[in-house]
Amino acid sequence: MDSQHITKLTLLLPAIGLGVASCSFVGGPSLNGQASLMGQPLQQATVSLWESQGGEKPKRLRTVQTDNKGLFRMALKQDPGRVHYLVTEGGRVNGMKADKLSMLTVLDDQANDSVKVNELTTIGSVWPNAQQLQGDRLKGSATALSIGSSQVKNLVNQGTGSFGETLLNGSNLLNSETASRINVLSNLLALCGSEAQTNGCDQLLKLTGSNDTLEAMTSIAREPWRNVKDLYQLFVKSYPIDPNTQLRATATKPYLLFEPKSFSLSLRFEGGGALALGKVMIDHKGNAWSGANWMPGSQSGVINSIGGGVSRFGPDGTAISPAITGYNGQGLNGTGWGTGISEKYAWVGTFNNRVGVFSLEDGEALGPATIDQPVGELQGIATARNGDVWIADNTSNHMIHFPDGDYTNGKRLSIPGLQGPFGVAVDDQNRVWVSSSFNNKITVFSADEPEQANNVEVYLGTRGIAVDSTGHVWVAQQTNSAQGAPGPGGIVPPGIPANPPQPKTIMQEFTAGAEYYIDNPKLTQTGSLAVISPEIKVVQNNVAEGVAYIPWGVSIDGKDNVWVGNLYGQSLIHICGMKPENCPEGKTTGDVIHNYQSGVIQITTDVVVDDAGNLWSANNWFEGDTVINETYTGRTSTFPGGQGVVVTYGVAAPVQSPLMGPVRRAE
Repeated sequence: MDSQHITKLTLLLPAIGLGVASCSFVGGPSLNGQASLMGQPLQQATVSLWESQGGEKPKRLRTVQTDNKGLFRMALKQDPGRVHYLVTEGGRVNGMKADKLSMLTVLDDQANDSVKVNELTTIGSVWPNAQQLQGDRLKGSATALSIGSSQVKNLVNQGTGSFGETLLNGSNLLNSETASRINVLSNLLALCGSEAQTNGCDQLLKLTGSNDTLEAMTSIAREPWRNVKDLYQLFVKSYPIDPNTQLRATATKPYLLFEPKSFSLSLRFEGGGALALGKVMIDHKGNAWSGANWMPGSQSGVINSIGGGVSRFGPDGTAISPAITGYNGQGLNGTGWGTGISEKYAWVGTFNNRVGVFSLEDGEALGPATIDQPVGELQGIATARNGDVWIADNTSNHMIHFPDGDYTNGKRLSIPGLQGPFGVAVDDQNRVWVSSSFNNKITVFSADEPEQANNVEVYLGTRGIAVDSTGHVWVAQQTNSAQGAPGPGGIVPPGIPANPPQPKTIMQEFTAGAEYYIDNPKLTQTGSLAVISPEIKVVQNNVAEGVAYIPWGVSIDGKDNVWVGNLYGQSLIHICGMKPENCPEGKTTGDVIHNYQSGVIQITTDVVVDDAGNLWSANNWFEGDTVINETYTGRTSTFPGGQGVVVTYGVAAPVQSPLMGPVRRAE
C-alpha cells in the first residue's frame, strides 16, 4: 500500500468511528455498537472503552464518536481476568443536546461483536456493579469484577439492548416488580435526553446529588430506598396519563402503577437441586453453595422428607450442581443450617448424622468426614482464620472440631451449656460462639480450652450468629421456647402442652413453630436481634423489634452493617451496625435502615453478601401449612420448599470471601 492510500485510510477511520488508535484491529476482533435512548439514535456522543482488572485502576483504552445513526466501531480484544465496559457521554437525541446524559454497558467474557448502549443496558449494568462504580470508573477485586460483569446479562441483553433471559423467565417476570422498576428507572434516566424535559432532568440529578445520569443511577442502586416517593412522583409527573387510552403513552410498559418500597432489583435463580435451601456461603471464586432440606419433586416436608444434597451456583447465577439431587455421593439426606466454606472444601452437616465434604473446584465428593465418636443431627458450620472447622451437633449437644480443616480428623467435644446448638461463628481471638435453639443462651469458648465455656443470656431463643470486624457478635432471636412463646392473644397449637418438653429433633421444633404461626395469622412480628460485646456483655437485646418476624440468618457487610434473613417476614432486613459513621444520616447502631421485599423472596432463612456487594438469600419455605402436612395434598404436595436463591443487587458493602473468622472488607 502506497503512502497516498495510507493517508486516505487514516483520514477515513475517525469518520466511521474507529479512531486512529484502532488501526491495529483491521483484520482482527472488533466491536460494532449502537447508542440510543428510548429507541432514538444517540448522535455525536463520546463513547469510551474501558478495561478493569482486579485491584487496579481502570484504563481508558480508546474513545470514538457515534455517527448520525448512533453507530460506532472499535477494536476489542478479550483478555482473561479483565472486564471491559463502554460509557457514553453527551450527544444529541433528535437533534437536541443531552449534556447530562451518560450511559453504560458492562461486557462479560462472552461479549460478541455487536453491542448496544441504552437506558436498559445502563440500569442492568449499574445495579450488579453499583458498589464498584465511582463515576465512570469501575474498580474492585478480581472476584467482584467477575461477579458484577457476569450478572449483567441476567437483567439485560447487551447485544440487543433489551431485557435479559433470566428476567424474562416465569420465575422472575411474573413474581416480582423487577421489570416494572427497571422501566421506571429507564424513563427517569431518559429525562436527561430531551430538552423538553430539562426541568425533570434537573430534579433527578438534584434528588440523587449527581452530575449526570450514570451517577444518578449508581446513587439509586446503592440506596434504592432513598427519595422513593419523590422519584416515583417525578415519573408520574413527567409521563402523564393520556385521557383517551388511560395509559402513560410515552412511558415504557410495563411500568409501576403504585409507588414501590424501593428501587432495588432482585432475581431468582433455580436448578441444581436448590429446594428449601438453608445457609448460603460464597467461595473465593464467587460461587454460592447451600444445602437443601428437601429434594425437588419429592413429597417432602418437615414431617415426611427425602433430603436434598448440596447446590452450587456460579457467580453469574447459573446452577452448576446436578439437577434434582444436587451434589451428593456421600449418603447425605437433608442439609439444614450446616453449610460452610474453608480454603479448599465445601462442608455440610446433615439431618442423618453426617458431615459431607466437597471439592470447591469441581464438586467432587470427598467424604463423609471421619469423626471419632457418634454424632446427632448437625447444623451450623464455621471456619476460623487458622483453617479450623467447627460444626454444631444439634441433637446431641456437642461440637465437632476439625483441626486445620482436616476432614479425616474430626473430634467430638462436650461443651458446658449447649442445648440444641445451632449457629456457629469464630472471632479474631479464636473464640467459638454458638447459639442454642432450645434455650436463650449464647455459649462462647476458647478453641484451645473448650471446657472453659462461658454462657451469656439473651432475651429469646437463638438462631443465626455473626461476628463483625469490631468483635461484636450479632444474634437472631426468635421465641422464648422451641414451640414459640405466645404473644398477646396468641393461640397455642392443638396438642402442645403449656410447658412442652424439649423436642428430640430439629424437625419437631420446626413443626411446632410452624403450627404456632399458622394458628396465629394476625401475628406479624416476633423476635429481634441481640448484640454482644467482645467482653461477653449484652449491648442491645431488642434490635429490629417490631420488624423482625422469626429472624434467622445474620451476616455482616464490608461496612460492618448487618443483614438479616427475616424468615416469616419474607424479607431482608438492613441494620445499622457498630460504626454509625457508615450508616445513613440520622441512623445509629441498631436502627433498621430498610426492609427489602420482593415477590421472588419467599420464606427466607439466610442472606449473605458477596465480593461485589450483592445479596444472596435462600428461599427455604414456600407455604408453611404445606410443609407440616402429614398427608398427601394433591398437586401441592411436591412444592413445600422455597425455590432457589435470590440475588438482590448492589445494596451492600462488599466483603472478602470466603468467610473465615470475622467479616473482612473486600480489597
